[in-house]
Amino acid sequence: MLDTRQKMKYLTLKAAKILFPLICLFLVSCTQGPQKKIESRDQAQNIPAWFNDGKFGMFIHWGPYSVLGGEWKGHRIEQGDIAEWIMQRFQIPVEEYRAIAATFNPTGFDAREWVSLAKKAGMKYIIITSKHHDGFAMYHSKVSNYNIVDYTPFGRDPLKELSEACAEAGIKFCVYYSHREDWEHPYAYGNFWDFDSSQTNLDTMDHPELFRRYLDEKAIPQLRELLTEYGPLGIVWFDRGMYTQEQGREFADLVHNLQPECLVNGRVGHYDKELLGDYQSMTDNGMPIGGIEEYWETPQTLNETWGYSQFDKNWKTPDEVIRRMVTIVSKGGNYLLNVGPTGQGIIPDPSVKILNVVGDWMQKNSESIYGTSPSPFPYELPWGYCTRKGSRLFLHVFVWPENGQLSLNGLNNKIEKAYSLLDPEEALTVDRDEAGGLMIDLPTEPTDGINSVFVLEIKGDPDIDPYIVEQDEDGSVLLDYLSASTSGKAQKRFNRRGESGHFHISKMQTPEDSVEWHVQMNTPGTYHVDITYAARPGWENVHYILEMVQERIEGTVKSTEGWYEYKTERIGQLVVKKAGRTVVKIYPKDPLDHYLMYFNKIELKPADSGGDEPENTG
Repeated sequence: MLDTRQKMKYLTLKAAKILFPLICLFLVSCTQGPQKKIESRDQAQNIPAWFNDGKFGMFIHWGPYSVLGGEWKGHRIEQGDIAEWIMQRFQIPVEEYRAIAATFNPTGFDAREWVSLAKKAGMKYIIITSKHHDGFAMYHSKVSNYNIVDYTPFGRDPLKELSEACAEAGIKFCVYYSHREDWEHPYAYGNFWDFDSSQTNLDTMDHPELFRRYLDEKAIPQLRELLTEYGPLGIVWFDRGMYTQEQGREFADLVHNLQPECLVNGRVGHYDKELLGDYQSMTDNGMPIGGIEEYWETPQTLNETWGYSQFDKNWKTPDEVIRRMVTIVSKGGNYLLNVGPTGQGIIPDPSVKILNVVGDWMQKNSESIYGTSPSPFPYELPWGYCTRKGSRLFLHVFVWPENGQLSLNGLNNKIEKAYSLLDPEEALTVDRDEAGGLMIDLPTEPTDGINSVFVLEIKGDPDIDPYIVEQDEDGSVLLDYLSASTSGKAQKRFNRRGESGHFHISKMQTPEDSVEWHVQMNTPGTYHVDITYAARPGWENVHYILEMVQERIEGTVKSTEGWYEYKTERIGQLVVKKAGRTVVKIYPKDPLDHYLMYFNKIELKPADSGGDEPENTG
């Protein structure tokens, strides 16, 4: 899986890797931003309904590392680290790791049993590691005999068996392939301990001609095998990016040429460039603080490792898994949940038990997950989350109200009917308070021990009050990605590089592609305007408009060198003549043949406070 540590850097960032997902989950539960439905042709043309509607998939990390189970010669993978990286962590020599691979004999493997578990859990697709970074093929590769059929006593092709079992069960079969990193091949990325350091490619591609040999000898031919010998694939899931965008495009094009309906995830290309795949992949165990407006998926673990570790007992509870799934779906994403089978081919019992509970919940509540669109509410719902299907809003209640009434503010539509998803015939009473907020009388007890789901049938499309940005105590105003509303082709997006939380707004190319904020200004006066954005070379010297009522600033984009090197600059002042609500808006002045910028935020700062001009830092 994604892991940005090389050499000693792998160890020094471990604490950050552990804490980041926890921080993200906390923030996700506290914050919600405006959402819009993804509907333009350029965004949706490559996304089949099975992916957009399915929402929930199984990830499987399985290989020779599973035999070790997190331990080699008395050295253990520490809690919070990832066992499938054991070869790299302990710098196991290739020949010694090959000897370990030669003992791999997972006689307990049963493809139909794995697929049955996924289907009972409500998962609609399965992605399995066909080759991880250790370079070992988990299928019968003719390109290299370093594969599970030719190199082990097992002698069977588990990918072939899984492909057939998925077809029988109506599950989409997909494969993971590590295209850049391969610790077994001397000219691939990653093995800095076993091969001549003067000929290996690590952080930079020092020897492109040698890396080309790896691509031509192994990676591209193996990908071709997977695309031609294992039936229709739903996704080829690449990992760790690529040195150049052109190399990444070579892999994406091969997939699309041989299987036009097959998806390519967002990790195929260069991480410092524009998204190359068909949809975006979050960081491992990552989640956007607010929803993003491109198709996305987040790979997450059931414990802390991806590959099997006998020592990792830090299992998530079924409650946590269900809450994560609802959170992700309410923000427009897909939940790719990992299991790490043992070296014997058995999915660990805790994983099975968790997924069975999730399946029980999905059996009753899947209508609120499959085929839904993100929450239309641009603000936090204190009791849970919302998903939408047409004129039906599914209210996922995780925090049961003490007074038995569910409050829902900002929804202006007429309510046709309210009921529990488990009992559609029993209508619930709905009233409005003096401020116009909804009050829904709930049953005396939760309808589910984890997440009770209620349905609001409304008239028409949701008519919801906008998110209002408030001034801070010091008079400043933060207009960021999270609180923005987008129009036209402007889109909230994720990037794998750069600061500022990896999120920005882009695809603005015409004056109709705008970003706006509804702001409550309590203090009249003059405000400095600071904008933070990134702009690649070639985007400079184009103009944009920032306006608020009659006030208007024309700004000029400056190159920030790197694609995601966010910089801050002061572009002028706005005058607020009276207190009240107003709208701030930014858009390109003229049509462009490229994006305006990667926008991150605008800050309004009272001019009389003596605020210093920013030092061009993100």
